[in-house]
Formats: sequence, structure tokens, C-alpha cells
Amino acid sequence: MKEKIVILAKREWVYISASMKSHNLAITVLCAGLGGLAHADEAMRIGHTTLIPRHSNPDDKGMYAAAIDPTNGYAYFLGNWLSKLDISGNLPAQVGPSISLGQSTSLEIDVSGGFLYETFGGLLKRYALGAGTNVLTATNSLSLAAGSAQAVLIDDSDANPSNHSAYVLCAVSGSPGRVAKVALGSFTEIGSIGLNSGETNGVIGQKADPQHGYAYFVTSGVANTTNGPRVVKIKMTTGANLPVRIGAAVLDTNAFIDGGSIDTLHGYAYYGTYDSDTNVPGRVYKVRLEAGDVSPTLVGHIDLHAGEGRLSASVCDPANGFVYFANDNTYPGAVVQFSLNGTNLPVEINYLQLQSGPQTPPPNGITANNTTTNMDGVLPFGEVFIRSAVFDPVRGNIYLGQDSRPNQIVKVQAAQINPFSLTAVKRLGDGSSQFGFTNIMGAPFDVLTATNLTQPLSIWTTLGAVTDSPPGHYQFIDPSATNGALHFYRVGSP
Repeated sequence: MKEKIVILAKREWVYISASMKSHNLAITVLCAGLGGLAHADEAMRIGHTTLIPRHSNPDDKGMYAAAIDPTNGYAYFLGNWLSKLDISGNLPAQVGPSISLGQSTSLEIDVSGGFLYETFGGLLKRYALGAGTNVLTATNSLSLAAGSAQAVLIDDSDANPSNHSAYVLCAVSGSPGRVAKVALGSFTEIGSIGLNSGETNGVIGQKADPQHGYAYFVTSGVANTTNGPRVVKIKMTTGANLPVRIGAAVLDTNAFIDGGSIDTLHGYAYYGTYDSDTNVPGRVYKVRLEAGDVSPTLVGHIDLHAGEGRLSASVCDPANGFVYFANDNTYPGAVVQFSLNGTNLPVEINYLQLQSGPQTPPPNGITANNTTTNMDGVLPFGEVFIRSAVFDPVRGNIYLGQDSRPNQIVKVQAAQINPFSLTAVKRLGDGSSQFGFTNIMGAPFDVLTATNLTQPLSIWTTLGAVTDSPPGHYQFIDPSATNGALHFYRVGSP
């Protein structure tokens, strides 16, 4: 007797031809290519770099903003002081002395143009990157007629840096905010547009998608009202044309949004909540950006586990299928890893605790000075108060800015996707079919079966869910496949 077992996966397929004689099963993989299913290792902490010397006038502080140049291998972190770091080695290395700027929550980079841009004191400021190991230098600042500059995003999609533009969210007292457009070649304000009622103060989490031509600003909303934080979509324009407000997605929370990241590959953005009580589980919101001049839409949110609150910095790795959120005011700090999960809500798959310190910390949520004057840079409470993050897609690493004195930069190796592999495909003694596969741990999968490969998916029979045990290793047994008929299987995620 001959029999076939064919396993299909969502979006792409693996075909397995199996020939059974008695209870022996010979397997031949005819085609493989699983984009939707793949086993992934968890993110892993590598170490940290202490930024020296510790400053006292002004003191090290904040680390609320960061930017990265992955191609050339440099990252920039901003607290009260702006630091340039070489990220090509095992741990980031400081490049020259830091520059005293004052604390900001918005820092963007125009690599080909050669400048960093920040908003501080209501102004748009810029700094020359310095080629290679050359240090940063301050250049000039711009006061905007649109209002007080709060956040900046860069359109660097044009091959000519002189045609690059900045889009600056500005606060206007007693009125909705405005978005100003600045020509970076001449560093002059072109003009501005007004936002809608309720779209006032900007918060952390502004993101841009210059290749598709849109900027996404997050406005704070009003606490304890139905006017929640909004993700406002702005169309980037060429030349002297003013930007265009496309629409907004409202996040159904009264909590502060403190951290966001963007998946320009699949068209989504992710935002985390920062509640005043660390015991209140954080939320991660997923927003569909929508193609073209269409308003973004809210997909929904997930609630994290107890004790996983105050999400404060985020990066996204679309190629491997993960988004990460670091937290603030838990001891030690942590990075929460999620699978993007296609068009569905993300799935939490890993909680990576960072390094603890030598002293007993206060309860979570109680801020304590994480300060040392020791030359070894060992902080009393370890790696806590994570306030900013950047992702290096070239080397596969995440860098976290820590609000400590002195400041520290923590390096985390992002999770890497390994090729999908089938395991334990065999016929059991009672005639049942068994197969297994490796994948992201804890992900939801269903198994469907049919006796005719060409029949519509809508009439395939759902056999049930398949869970992983041990984590990342899935196994399914079909006891109904004892009649000698041809069976096809499809494994999919909802």
C-alpha cells in the first residue's frame, strides 16, 4: 500500500511525498519555502557601554532620543549630552567627546545630507555628523513661524540631499498643532498646515516612511476623556508644496504613549502605553498605515502580563518578524519581544530581563537614583530606566539608551529567523499520521485537512489547534488518517 502525507503552510507551501510499506514511512521533500512559519531564537543581551566621563554641569540625564546610521556603523544618543558611538565592534564605542545640548525627545538623522536634527526649546536644531570617526559639531537653529517645535521627521527619499525636507510638529497655544515643512538644503521654513481639533501636543513615538511618502505624528489627546492619543498621517510632498493631513487613528486609551516603531515593509506601526503605575499591564497598539492617501486604521491592542508596564522605547525588525518594547521603572529593566503575526495583533513571545545591580532595588515603580562615581561604571541597580532604542538591521542588534548617571548604552542581539524544519513525520502504530515543525514559541496554529488538494480552503476540515511543547516545537497527530486515503494538511496562523 502507498500513501502520501502533504503538509501546506500559510502563504507558501511544503510538499511532502510519503510512501508507506507496513509501518515504515519514507519521506521526500519536493518543495520548501516557508515565509510564514520559521523558528526563531530569542533576543539576547550582549552587554553595555558606559559613557564617560560622567557629566555634572549639566548632569547626565534622560536618553529620551536616539538615531542610527547602520550603513556606516554609527548610533547617536541624546540626553542632556549628545554622544556618537561606533557600533561596528562587540560593544559600542564612544567617538570623541559628547556635546551638551539639553534634553530632547526627538532626534532624526539625514545620513546622506550629513546632519542630525533635534527639537529643543521650541527650535529646530541641526548638527554636522562628522565623517567616520570625526566628532559631532553644532551648526545652527531655526525658529518656526508655525509654532513651538516639538518633534521632527525627515524625508530623505530624494537621491539629492539638497532636496530633502523636514516635517516638524509644532505646538500652538490654545489651538491645534501645526506641521511645518522645512527645506533642509537651505534650512528655511517653506510653510505649514493646521491639524484637527484635539491634535495638539506631540508625544514620543513619531515615525516616518519616506519611501512611501508619509509621516506619522502621535498627539497626546486629553486624559480621562474620549479624546485619546492619535496617530496623525501626513503626506510628504515635493518642492515647495505644503504637506497634507490625510487622517488619524485614535488609540482607545487614556494612558501616555511613550514609544513607537514602524514596519514599513508590511505597513503597520506599533505603540506602547506608559501608565503611572508599573503594576498596570502595558498595552501594545497595532495600527494599519494604509496605502496611499487613506487614513490609518486601528487594528487593536493586546494587554501584557502583570508587572509588564511602562513601555518606553520600541524598535521593529520586519525582516525577521518581530517588534520589541523596552520598559522603564522596573528592576531590572527588560525588553519584551513580540511576533508581528501578519495582519493580526502581535503575540508576546519573550520577556528578556536585563542586568541587575549589586544593590537591592526599591519596588517597581519607585524611582531611585541609579548613580555611581566609581570608575568601573557599575550602577547600583543595573540596567534600568530604558528611554530610547535604535535597531541596526545590518548587524542585527538593538541599542538601548539608559537614563542613568553616567549614561549607559545596552546592546541586545535581536532574534534571528532560522529556516523552517519539519520533524517527526511518520505513521504511528495505530495508523495515525504524525508530523511536527519548529516555529516561534507560543504562536497560535490550526491544522486543516482535505483529501483533495484542489478543493477550496473554505471546505477544508479543521482538525484543531497545535501547541508547542517544548517551546518552539510543535507536534500534531491525526487519528482519523487510518483509512488509507490520501491526506493533505495545512498549518496556518489565524
